[in-house]
Amino acid sequence: MLREWKAELIEAGGREDRDAILHYGDPQAEVVAAATGSVACVLTHMGVIKASGPDAASFLQGQLSNDIQAVQNTSQLSGYCTAQGRLLALFRIMRRGDDFFLLLPQEILAPTLKRLSMFVLRAKVTLSAASDQALLGLAGPAAPEALRQIGLPVPALPEVATEGLMHVMAVPGASPRFIILGPTDAVRALWPIAGLAPVGSQAWAWLDIDSGQPTIGSATSEAFVPQMVNLDLLNGINFRKGCYPGQEIVARTHYLGRLKQRMYRASFTGPVPPPGTTLTAPNLPGQPAGTVVEAQRGPDGQVDLLAVVQISSHDEGEVSLQEAPLRFRELPYPLAASC
Repeated sequence: MLREWKAELIEAGGREDRDAILHYGDPQAEVVAAATGSVACVLTHMGVIKASGPDAASFLQGQLSNDIQAVQNTSQLSGYCTAQGRLLALFRIMRRGDDFFLLLPQEILAPTLKRLSMFVLRAKVTLSAASDQALLGLAGPAAPEALRQIGLPVPALPEVATEGLMHVMAVPGASPRFIILGPTDAVRALWPIAGLAPVGSQAWAWLDIDSGQPTIGSATSEAFVPQMVNLDLLNGINFRKGCYPGQEIVARTHYLGRLKQRMYRASFTGPVPPPGTTLTAPNLPGQPAGTVVEAQRGPDGQVDLLAVVQISSHDEGEVSLQEAPLRFRELPYPLAASC
């Protein structure tokens, strides 16, 4: 069903790359609409892993960085780490009964599902790619009323509201922002949404950058400890829960204060760099000063990005990407006191 829907979106002008609808012909106009108006996005670049069964909660509790027991009528960020404490994946998680839905980039869904499945052993849990589910993003001042007009509830951040098999997650943003999760045919029937301009994944990714929300994809998997991408500041780590892969290193970083890198928001003039691009700084000659997490062309034509940067290089104020200087900008949540 999603394949058929994608075909319709492409016929309507959607430009596809690696199964994602990037934009509908004018990416700059779309990011301007996302920044100044109200938009809707079929999140074709995202996928869903479903964990079901009586042991689903306890299994995920032993694998992920956050307290899965706290996922009730809210969604949460949670990291999946290697034994060395490096993020393999970053999920937004919601729950329906004994079922958990883990949202992540489509490009790393298969390897992440394969690795998680290796540790099921005797647990009564089934892990699968929820190919029968689709995701739809809404953002902007008109988004709450748009939800009401299509008969769906409007949750407050960080709540999840449910209507039948349709779930609406409130997610961080400068203006109201939501993700709808539901059966593909039901979500497809909502499209297009009146009053919201259709945009592709690039504009939605810019909204993530603007709200300081990291994405872990194939180029950055295993590159960062959770605190490097500010997961502790985004309520994505619970330091009081039991063990999980990498927990000792994540806890040591927290309690001993040895973090040397943080994720910052910045802009620069130049071409859009792919995730994983290396940054440089004068105080670290011959060494990388940071790594791009995500970057997109912003509404003013500049490139906006999230990057994990050496704190010492950030504090000296001279960090560059291919000789183009970065201009650091404030994140929408406190950072300095936690560095």
